[in-house]
Amino acid sequence: MFSYIIVDDEKLARAKVREYMKSFPKWTLLGEAREFKEAEDLIIAEQPDLCFIDINIIGGSGIQLVDNLMKSINSHWIFTTAYSEYAIKAFELNAIDYLLKPFSRERFQDVLIKTEKRLKPSNHTSPSKLAVKSIGEVHFVNVDDVIWIKGSANYVELHCKEKMFLHRESINNLESKLDKQTFIRVHRSALVNINSVASLSSELGRYTLLQLVNGDEVKISGTHKPKLFEMLGLN
Repeated sequence: MFSYIIVDDEKLARAKVREYMKSFPKWTLLGEAREFKEAEDLIIAEQPDLCFIDINIIGGSGIQLVDNLMKSINSHWIFTTAYSEYAIKAFELNAIDYLLKPFSRERFQDVLIKTEKRLKPSNHTSPSKLAVKSIGEVHFVNVDDVIWIKGSANYVELHCKEKMFLHRESINNLESKLDKQTFIRVHRSALVNINSVASLSSELGRYTLLQLVNGDEVKISGTHKPKLFEMLGLN
């Protein structure tokens, strides 16, 4: 499954993207934003696979927003705008495409098909060990020993059977290397080894926490719950 966010100050424009995305069941909407700061906070918090972003948004420019975030956020960008003159700059920012309003359903679908191909995992071999550098030494951590991973900016905490290692790498980058049938995102800042799940617990009748084999508890976000439940055989 893939995730996306819509950034546009026009309500009808956001609704159009939502409607067209119904043809692509692999995608989950994480949120929408109308203003520059609101969009920046949302993208940093959710770190979607894809962001549909208008050029002119309240409080700033979509171009500037992407320029600010592209080095720290591992997301892809599709600009949706009525202004053709920004296309060159958009592609300089490695945008997947530039949808000029008003765009047709057919044009939109062509772009999404291209996007899914780009995001489709390659046939690379997932690593069996992670090289974790510390002062004066390098620890080689068996991936199978990692119970869960907590992300924080450009670092992750590798919670293993015996201890926790601090590793300099973003959670998005590390996620792209790991086996997606073993490690699943359950929250914007947490990956869990599906083989290390001991039980689910609920609050107010909703399953919101994972109990892991080492005793740790990890929060489940609503956006990632469907894929998690599918992998656990609960769908």
